[in-house]
Amino acid sequence: MKSRCPLCNRLVPGDAQHWCRCGQVMDRRCFDAHGSWCSAGGRDAWIGALER
Repeated sequence: MKSRCPLCNRLVPGDAQHWCRCGQVMDRRCFDAHGSWCSAGGRDAWIGALER
């Protein structure tokens, strides 16, 4: 099943999806960039909290 990445808004096919602890699904490049500001415990979690 395809879904849209919440960060870049591209369609991500099921085999390329990466699920984060915060519950968002995204493509690999966005997943790597998202880690430091994830609202579920990243180093800069306050940014992720504002994004939700």
